[in-house]
Amino acid sequence: MNLTFNQMNTPFEDALSKPSACFIALKSAEKKTAKNGNAYLRIAIYDGRELYNSTVFDERPYFKPIATGEWKPGDHFKVQGKPVLHPQYGKIFEIQQMRPVEDRDKKEGYKPDLLCERSPVDLDLCWTEVQETIASLKPEPLRLSVQTLFERHEESFRATAAAKLAHHAFFGGLMHHTVLMLREAKALMNVRDFPPMNESLVLAGILLHDLGKVAEMEIYPRSEYTLEGQLIAHQQIALCWLDEAAKASGFEGDLLIHLKHIILSHHGQPEFGAAVMPQTKEAMFVHLIDLLDSRLQIIQFALDKTDETSTLTEKLWALDNRAFRKTPPPA
Repeated sequence: MNLTFNQMNTPFEDALSKPSACFIALKSAEKKTAKNGNAYLRIAIYDGRELYNSTVFDERPYFKPIATGEWKPGDHFKVQGKPVLHPQYGKIFEIQQMRPVEDRDKKEGYKPDLLCERSPVDLDLCWTEVQETIASLKPEPLRLSVQTLFERHEESFRATAAAKLAHHAFFGGLMHHTVLMLREAKALMNVRDFPPMNESLVLAGILLHDLGKVAEMEIYPRSEYTLEGQLIAHQQIALCWLDEAAKASGFEGDLLIHLKHIILSHHGQPEFGAAVMPQTKEAMFVHLIDLLDSRLQIIQFALDKTDETSTLTEKLWALDNRAFRKTPPPA
């Protein structure tokens, strides 16, 4: 499909009063049905600085290529439209025209790397922390099992996002999320009089709890769910991998069962994807650390993109559509 329009390259946030043209990455697309029975798409787009939601109705010429998968999440486009502050949904982007980027767009300012969100931390240092944590695990069969899985999936683990949109949804996001959880857990387990934990079990649980996402989702920037991800999910994927590695490493017994329990229960509740609810203090601890890190990252990301004149973030769908307030700077 070949759509043409005036190429202005005006930043989105500078175009609140009139339509403008800019380059975007399609982050996600979800088919919906309106009350009148008409189909529409709810999409998320990224302009290199901000993430916007947008609605595409079926009469638009670009509805079909997105709905049929001809245009996929992760692809880059040139759009014409403008941001709008919606009373219910916050800042959205009204798209008037849309087409895939073309070679000529590079002369107009199109830079693909700018539309790929990346982890704000040093991923090489994160990988070193992962390796050091694995080396500390006891007993030896546990360490060998975890080491085997990370040697096998290192490349995809370092590149995959932790989620499509909710948290750490960028290149390296899965490793970023995992390492922050490791740091948080280690810090808390060192608090004086903190309930004693099986430290190796906790750290192995954190390392493995989301590892199955490297097969559940396509490598960023696609971040779409694979067939395996849709039908099995990352917890069960990791469990299958662990069984195989454990058998080869001679890892068996109650400790293996408890590690599997952490993987299966880390979402906390069945309605959030947990196969079972946490039934050990280590499983509950990993669940709470996961919740802590993911939710605070969602809030911090929203705060970082809030302009200086605003005291509130946009409404965050992943947190019950609530907005969060800025706090005073430290004295």
